[in-house]
Amino acid sequence: MSGGVSDRLLALPRRTALQEVEKNLAKSEVGAAERALLHRDAVYIALDLGEAACAMTHALSALELARACQDGPLQVKAHVALALVQAEFYDDLGAGVQFALADGLARKHHDDRGVALIAVNTSHYELERRNYGEAVMVLTRLLRSEHVRGLALPESLGLLNTFHVNFVVAAAEALLIGQVPLTDQPGAEEQLQFSASFLRGLQREGGMASLEATAVLDALTRYALWQGDLTAAQQLADEHVRLTGQADVPVLHGRALLDRSRVRGQIGDLEAAIDDAQQAVEHFGAAADGLWESRARETLAEAYARIGRFEQAFEAQRAVTRGVERLFRDYHQQRALVGQIAQQAREAEVHARAMAQAALSDPLTGIPNRTQAMQVLARLREQVVGGGPVSAIALMDLDHFKRVNDLYGHLTGDAVLIEVTRLLTAELRSNDVLARLGGEEFVVILTGVTLSEAVRLCDHLRATLQRADWEHTAPGLNMTASFGITMLSAELDLTATLQAADRALYEAKAAGRNTMQVAPQLQYV
Repeated sequence: MSGGVSDRLLALPRRTALQEVEKNLAKSEVGAAERALLHRDAVYIALDLGEAACAMTHALSALELARACQDGPLQVKAHVALALVQAEFYDDLGAGVQFALADGLARKHHDDRGVALIAVNTSHYELERRNYGEAVMVLTRLLRSEHVRGLALPESLGLLNTFHVNFVVAAAEALLIGQVPLTDQPGAEEQLQFSASFLRGLQREGGMASLEATAVLDALTRYALWQGDLTAAQQLADEHVRLTGQADVPVLHGRALLDRSRVRGQIGDLEAAIDDAQQAVEHFGAAADGLWESRARETLAEAYARIGRFEQAFEAQRAVTRGVERLFRDYHQQRALVGQIAQQAREAEVHARAMAQAALSDPLTGIPNRTQAMQVLARLREQVVGGGPVSAIALMDLDHFKRVNDLYGHLTGDAVLIEVTRLLTAELRSNDVLARLGGEEFVVILTGVTLSEAVRLCDHLRATLQRADWEHTAPGLNMTASFGITMLSAELDLTATLQAADRALYEAKAAGRNTMQVAPQLQYV
């Protein structure tokens, strides 16, 4: 169990849930972040239905939208979804890369829930490969880390339930087959008993969606097998088969039948075990799930051998061999598809970066726009508040720019803005920032300077524009600019600081233009 879809969607039949998500995606009023989450929901539902290609399409869309939103936790969710899809394609290397990217983003953004989500989904990935000991290690590391608080958040209730389901499955199986080191067994057993008690509490409370309830039954069946309570295991396995039989997910019903076949085999009811395994083979075949079909045939062959029906055991084992050969061929046929998907992912990443850059740049001049300027100013002010170096802001307005548009046209006006950008950028230091706020108004961000240094630098920029040769842009054209200067401080927020610089710019305009003024509160310095 990976954990990701909302409780409301979990309560719906899988096909209905996918149709509802796709219906919501078609609505034009849905924002980018919400669309990313809807695509992520579609990934989990499509995986439940065994439709990996559909899941991959939604995973790539989720990742592209999350990156465009520049939302770290949202990107974490998208990378995890893509990892699970790649794992479904047997692309373990690709899945590992996506989990690693998600983990790096979650830790960068201090996203405790994101780190917990990655651990739970990584454990699911290991469980699907029967690496039970590795799944126990992944979940134990989460328990011992500071990020375990991500499971205690109000929005993490479903994730917490999935954690306990996965721990019970992983620990019960790992302890049964000796995949847990002796030194770690006491801790694993203690947590296993606690998680099983937690799941029994969920059972008593009721109200779980059917798919969540089936996952709990599966886990508790394995716990009962570990305890050696075959009567309880039989009852839980029967209920598990009954519930999955009511769902529209053949793979889950097949897995429930296969688990009950195992229980019946341990009880000694081999004929019933064979019947369950045969039904499981049919369900996996109907779902075109070759891997689980091969696993079911292995169980069937073992049951036939135990009952002495060796010819049927041989035939079942031979069918396993043929199934593995078919899987091997399918894998190589899918390599081209996986390559195409990887290319789509790379293209989506390039596209998302371009979109993110475009959102922070002025389309005419290519320099930072207002949004990026405010991000830089917020970061520099945080440094000042923390006792770091001070920085200056200068609002700059081109003098009589309206006349340029009126006399020479808007194309010439655009050429002037581009040339102003080129001239000033060439004079600024590498750690300074020139941004266009809109129209003919710019902001010059001078990092790590005193007020007197800021005044000197702005006067140099003013003189640069005044001395420039504008004849090549338009005959008879001259350009000057006015500056309003202030300093970032811990006492004033960004809004008040910019208002102070704007008042100084107004005074510079009133003083005749082509000049500079310092914000009133700094003029005594």
